[in-house]
Amino acid sequence: MTMPESERVRIREYLVAQAASRSIEELIERVEGGMAELFAAARAIPAERYGEHPPGDAWSPMDCLAHVVGWNLQVATAVLHVALTGERPENGPPELPRDRDRLLEAQAAGNASLYEHVRAADPGAHLEVRWEHPFFGQLNWREWLLFLRLHALDHGRQLAGMREALGA
Repeated sequence: MTMPESERVRIREYLVAQAASRSIEELIERVEGGMAELFAAARAIPAERYGEHPPGDAWSPMDCLAHVVGWNLQVATAVLHVALTGERPENGPPELPRDRDRLLEAQAAGNASLYEHVRAADPGAHLEVRWEHPFFGQLNWREWLLFLRLHALDHGRQLAGMREALGA
């Protein structure tokens, strides 16, 4: 994925400003809004069409959904650990099923755990702990939490485009 530098800067500024100015509940609400769009887009594609590649697309809907859920769960695990302990786990991508409904169940369970843990955390603790995002630089756990909204929205839109391209 390519992104102009000006867009990277704009998104990073959004993440930093919003993560600092919003309460944890407000951040969770924003993430939930993005997740709702992701779930709706994922469910709009018939399960039996998930292995098909839209014309000109290197990814199938399954590739897209597996990516977004796997990455979201990996990020969520890091966020909840840093929020509670200040230590980032050395976690890799989780093993996930290649089934739309089971992937969405895994995402929902991961979200529930994430929200429970960040609600229990001190919202101002461990913000000095940062780790690299491939486009937006060093982010703290609150910024990564909000990033999950953008990631869900981006890939929800991608899935919606795939549905359209597949004529599903």
